[in-house]
Amino acid sequence: MSKNLRVKASQFIDETSRVSFKFNGKIYYGFKGDTLASALIANDVHLVGRSFKYHRPRGIMTAGSEEPNAIVQVNGDTAYTEPNVRATEIEIYEGLEASSQNCWPSVQFDVGGINNILSPVLPAGFYYKTFMWPASFWEKYEYVIRHSAGLGKSPKVADPDIYDHRYIHCDVLVIGAGIAGIMAAKTAAKNNLKTLILDEKTEIGGTTIYQNSNNFKINNKISSDWLNNEINELKKLDNLEIKTRTSVAAYHGYNYLLARENLTDHLSKSKKQDKIRQRLLKIRAKKVVVATGSLERPLIFDNNDRPGIMLSSAVKKYADYYGVICGKKNVFFTNNDSAYESVISLSKKGIKVKAIIDIREKSESSIIKEAESLGIKIYWSHTVVDTHGYKKLNNVEIKTRTSVAAYHCYNYLLARENLTDHLSKNEKKGKIRQRLLKIRAKKVIVATGSLERPLIFDNNDRPGIMLSSAVKKYAD
Repeated sequence: MSKNLRVKASQFIDETSRVSFKFNGKIYYGFKGDTLASALIANDVHLVGRSFKYHRPRGIMTAGSEEPNAIVQVNGDTAYTEPNVRATEIEIYEGLEASSQNCWPSVQFDVGGINNILSPVLPAGFYYKTFMWPASFWEKYEYVIRHSAGLGKSPKVADPDIYDHRYIHCDVLVIGAGIAGIMAAKTAAKNNLKTLILDEKTEIGGTTIYQNSNNFKINNKISSDWLNNEINELKKLDNLEIKTRTSVAAYHGYNYLLARENLTDHLSKSKKQDKIRQRLLKIRAKKVVVATGSLERPLIFDNNDRPGIMLSSAVKKYADYYGVICGKKNVFFTNNDSAYESVISLSKKGIKVKAIIDIREKSESSIIKEAESLGIKIYWSHTVVDTHGYKKLNNVEIKTRTSVAAYHCYNYLLARENLTDHLSKNEKKGKIRQRLLKIRAKKVIVATGSLERPLIFDNNDRPGIMLSSAVKKYAD
C-alpha cells in the first residue's frame, strides 16, 4: 500500500492489523476497520463499476449506505456469493473477494461501453418499439436483452450460512446513534424506560464522533470530545441496549419494526464457520424515535457521474475517520458552509485544496474566514458547468453567475390559473378557461400549509370515513 495515500493514523483504524483482500482478481491490502471502499481508495483504485444502461465508468461517491455507484459482487461464484453489495458497507476481512458488476470482459475495458457512444439513438424504452419486428426474431432479441439486464449474478445453490431471529420488546426504540439519537436514548434510559438504540455503523456517534474543529463546540468543548463523554455515560446505563451493524428494514403499524443485525460479516472466513451470519430482529416498541440524521445531496451539472466526483462529506469521512486521501488535488463545489468544514480538515492534514467554487455571492461565517486564512482560493458566484476525463476526473469547467437571467433561472415556476371553471356553460363561451403562468422570482416563499393525514386501520376506505378537518369545513 502506498504510504502517501494514507494521512496520519486514525484512532478508528487499527494500522497494526494488516488485511489482504482481492478486488477484480488482484490482491490489495488495507487495515482492520477499513471498508472495501476506503481500502480501494487507499490503493488508488477509483474505477469500481459501470452504469446500468450506458456502461459509463463509475467510482465511489459516498461513504455510507447511500452509495449509488460502488455496488459489487462478493465471494464470486461460490455458494456464499452475494450480488449488489455496497462497497461502502463491506468491512474488509482476511479472504474477502469482491468484483465489479455489469461489465465484460473487465471494468477497465467494457464492451458495453459502446452503448455510451450510441446513447443518442438509445433513448429510454427504445427496446419496446425497436424489437417488435420481425416477430419471429423475438426469441433471439430476448436472449440478448435478458443477459444485459440486471447488475450482479444471483446464487445458483442454497445459501449455506446460518440465520436467526429474535423478538424484542422495549419502551423506547431509537433508530440512529448520532448525537440526537444518543441524547434521546440517554434521556429515556435515565427515566427508567427500557431503551434500545440501533445504528448501521460499526460504532455509535455518527459524523460528530470524528468532528474535530473549534468551529463546532458544545458546552465549550470540541464536539467530538463532548460526545465521547456522553457515549461513555450511555454505556454505563443498565436498562439500555446498544446494537451496531444493525439496519431497520421495515416500520409497520403499532410500532412493530423489523431490523437486520449483522453478526459475522466483518469476520475472516475461518472465524465465521458455524456462526450465525445475520439475525432478524422483530421489535415491538411503545415509542419510536427516528434519529437517522441527514444525507448530503449532490449538486447537478453536466457529467457529474465521473469517477473522482464525490460528496464533500464523504471526502471528509475518508480523511478523518479512515485516514485515507481521496485525491491529491481537490476542488470543492458548494452552495453552503458544510463543504468548508471538509476543506479545512483536508488542508490541516496537508492535502491540497486548489479551489472552492461557491454558488453564493458571499458569506461572512467564521468557518469561511478560517478557510480564507489558509490561503484557499474561493470563486464566489461561480458554478460548475461540465467535467472532463473518462475513467477518472481530470478537470472541471466553471463559469460565473453574473447575469440577471442566470440568477432568475434558479427560481422559475409554472402555475395554472383557473379563469372560467366556476362559471356556467353560457358564461364560459368564448372565454379563456385556464392560463399557464411562467413566473421568475428572486425569492420564493412557500406557505402552503399542511394537510391532515388519515389514521391507519382495517377497512379505513369505506364510504363515510372522512378526515376530521373535512367534516369541520363542510359544517362551518
